[in-house]
Amino acid sequence: MTVDIRVSWAGWMYRYYLRENVVGDGRRPARTPLRATQEQVGVPAGRWMGRGLAALGLAPGEEVTEAQLRNLFGERGRHPYADRIEADRLAAGESAKKAYRAGALGRRVTVTGVDFVFRPQPTIYLLWALGDGETRRVIEAAHERAIERVLEWIEDEVAVIR
Repeated sequence: MTVDIRVSWAGWMYRYYLRENVVGDGRRPARTPLRATQEQVGVPAGRWMGRGLAALGLAPGEEVTEAQLRNLFGERGRHPYADRIEADRLAAGESAKKAYRAGALGRRVTVTGVDFVFRPQPTIYLLWALGDGETRRVIEAAHERAIERVLEWIEDEVAVIR
């Protein structure tokens, strides 16, 4: 397996994800909901992964929504549920400024994350393309497990927050 790594910059990476990546490197028609476009082109919905999800109120395997992408990557590191947090705080009588700050994940940042693209070796692509349904399911399961193991290693040995 190879891994392409790219730094996610606020705003830019969000637009890239929505325009091309999450819809199979195609173009998303204007005013078409993200999930509808993904279903049209046969791209599965993104899923949250990693050990830090519980701290954000997210669950492993939960579908990533367009609003969550916007908040986390397009809004300079806001909580994926920042809209809900802000609405709850406003309903509780807090000022708009305080409510907005409650949805922040620390200070505003320029780098909002790191994008990893996991790719199997070319021979695996061929095996998958030429294989029967069972062979494809086994390859896909092995690839998913490899991604999980690499992310575990990154969380344990590489990722450092200061």
